Amino acid sequence: MSALEKFGVEIFTQHNIFERISADKPFRPENPAFIFIKSGTIKLRQHFSDLELSANMFMVTDPQTIYEMVSVSGDFQSRMVSYKREFISALSLKFNRLITYRYFRQQMNKGVPFPENEMDIVWKSVNFLKFILDSDAEMLYKKEMVEHLFSVFCYQMSGIISKEDSYSMNQMSRQEEIVFVFLTDLSNHHLTERTVEFYAERQSITTRHLSSVVKSITGKSASQIIALIVMNEAKVLLNSSNKPVSEVSSILGFSDQYSFSHFFKKHLDVSPTQYRHQFEN
Repeated sequence: MSALEKFGVEIFTQHNIFERISADKPFRPENPAFIFIKSGTIKLRQHFSDLELSANMFMVTDPQTIYEMVSVSGDFQSRMVSYKREFISALSLKFNRLITYRYFRQQMNKGVPFPENEMDIVWKSVNFLKFILDSDAEMLYKKEMVEHLFSVFCYQMSGIISKEDSYSMNQMSRQEEIVFVFLTDLSNHHLTERTVEFYAERQSITTRHLSSVVKSITGKSASQIIALIVMNEAKVLLNSSNKPVSEVSSILGFSDQYSFSHFFKKHLDVSPTQYRHQFEN
C-alpha cells in the first residue's frame, strides 16, 4: 500500500517524480499536489500555455488539469507533495481560494518565485515529513504525526501564498475575474458544454464580451480554449485507457463516434485511432 493510500499524503523527489508525471504524453494527475523546484528547470504545458519553473519556485497541480512535460534540465532537483483532496478540505476556505487563485495565475503563465529562505524552511519541513513517511521504524502514532506535519506544511504554504497572493487576488481586474470564472466553469462543465454561449450565460454577459475579454487576457479565443480542453481530455482517455473510440466519444459528450473523430482530426490532423497508435509499442 502506498503512503498516499495509507496516510493521505506522499512525497516524491526528482528521482521518482516521473512515476507520477508522464514524460512522453499528456497526463492527468490522480491527486492534487505542490511541486517545489530547488534547482534546475522544468517546463510543463497546461491548457493553453507553457509554464517554466526554476529554482525557488513552486506550482500547484490539479486533477482537473491535463499537463504535458515539455522539458527538464539535468540539474533538476524537486519535491512533489501529493495529497488526497479530503486531507486538505478541513482547511479554511480562504486557503482553498488562494490555492485556486494560484492555479489561475499558472494558467496565465505567471509562475512566481518565493524567497529562498522560505523555500529552505518548506524544503526542510517536506523532507522531515518524507523521513517519517519512509521510516520502517515502529511508530505508535505515525498516522497522527503525518497528519500534524502535513498541517504544519499547509500552514507554512498558507502564510507564503497569503502574503504574496492576497493583495493580488483582491486587486484582480474585472477582466481577469471574468477569465478566472470562465476557466473554473470550463473545468467543471467541459464534458457536457462546449459552446461559448453557455459560459457567457453563466456570467450574465454576452458571448462577444466573453470572447473579447478571454482573447485580451490569454491571447486565445474562448472557443479555442474550449477546444483545447476537450482535446486534452480526449488525448488522455485515448492513451491511458483501452476504451473503444466510440466509448471515448460518448464520455466526451459527442453525439456519435463520427462527430468526435471529425472534431479530433480537425484539431490534430490525425484520427483518434491514429493518435492512439502513436503510443503503442
